[in-house]
Amino acid sequence: MISTGTIVVVEGVPDHLQDDEEMRTKELFLGCVGRKFEVISITNVSGTNLLELEVGEVFGEPAYMHSIWIEEKYVSAVNPSAHKR
Repeated sequence: MISTGTIVVVEGVPDHLQDDEEMRTKELFLGCVGRKFEVISITNVSGTNLLELEVGEVFGEPAYMHSIWIEEKYVSAVNPSAHKR
């Protein structure tokens, strides 16, 4: 089970993501694939857990400058056995 503080690797992204003139959402998510991040928080939205990851380094900035909220099904724990209770 993934919890706050777990290190995860992003393995995929939702198909429906798009970029627009102001937000480079799809580019940001795609830049996260294959990279490791710490789970900062977990928010439940309509029964779906969304993991907050600070990912600013994808754009060459400090981690806290950009965050994404991603479903658990798109990530895996780097060392799942270390996070079992």
